[in-house]
Amino acid sequence: MAGSLFSGLEVTGFNPTRKDSNRIYKKKLFAVPTLGSGPETGFYGGFVGLLDFVPRHDTNARHSVIKTELTYTAKKQFLVNLDWILTDTLKRHILIGDNAWMRFPELFWAIGGNTPKSNEVLYDAFRLELNNTWYRRIFPAVYAGIAQQFQSVYKKRFPGFETANADVYNQIQTGKSSGIGFALLYDTRSNLLNPRPGEGMVSLQGMHFTEWVGSDFSFETVDIDLRYYLKTGRKNLVAFQTIGQLRSSSAPYRMLGLLGGPMILRGYYQGRFRDNNLFAAQTEWRLDLSKWFGATVFAAFGDVVSFKNPSRNGSLKSAAGLGFRIKVDRTENTNMRFDFALTGQKDFGFYVSFGEAF
Repeated sequence: MAGSLFSGLEVTGFNPTRKDSNRIYKKKLFAVPTLGSGPETGFYGGFVGLLDFVPRHDTNARHSVIKTELTYTAKKQFLVNLDWILTDTLKRHILIGDNAWMRFPELFWAIGGNTPKSNEVLYDAFRLELNNTWYRRIFPAVYAGIAQQFQSVYKKRFPGFETANADVYNQIQTGKSSGIGFALLYDTRSNLLNPRPGEGMVSLQGMHFTEWVGSDFSFETVDIDLRYYLKTGRKNLVAFQTIGQLRSSSAPYRMLGLLGGPMILRGYYQGRFRDNNLFAAQTEWRLDLSKWFGATVFAAFGDVVSFKNPSRNGSLKSAAGLGFRIKVDRTENTNMRFDFALTGQKDFGFYVSFGEAF
């Protein structure tokens, strides 16, 4: 699980430092300690650093962001994460990275959209995740590129192994998933942490995982992500997102569509339901209350689906919640978000991070 999937309270202090100069880029560094709690982690502490930079004299330029995160939890999980979204001053290239190394004991309920809570097992494993995409602009706001994805699950163990759940444990596979593929992107967003009204994004990515790029598993994936931000008032907007994730039948358990977490269908434990295909949609009404504060109301629905084994399918899942926003940087429109979510199955989630969920 990379940093973009990490949930819980992320910020207890705020200490921005500005680096003003006559150079091309205007830079801001946010460095904060962390302390909090989340459904996947329990209590935890650590450090988050965020570097935001943008061309100084271009008001329409896209922001570049580099984020690093170091975290240790009460459940003996640790996470070292490095993410980035980089673009040049002429918007010709975009480089997106989501990379992490972690030991992350987590819960697993088997594969399917109808798995009962009685299936719950705990497993412990190390993971290395490297996900990077390079885009080259081919038309205004349209990019094509190459995507790389790597995940290694190793040193697996089962604390508290129970023979009654042996079939569930058998679905937890170790090994490497390594793939390469194509990526297409239409993107008019200027600030990826907090897009403006009238902006939007369409992303399509296809990956092939095979032995010749170092994979222990052979399978294919297709991901589509559509987002649009509609103005509803002088400063308010409604944000929409729809995602689809398709995996071939031989994909290992950690490469399947994972429902839940801090980004979509908030409130569900990330991975509570997982299967070869995932379809979900969410909407969020973002209200600007004052110069420094804002609020949100959000709702989402979706599910994981197996076309080959329909007996694994369950009913449609839903979640809704409220959010509070603190504008940590008014000039660049960067928020810290606090989200409270409740699911249709009465699960609860609390999330805090830099930037919006989508």
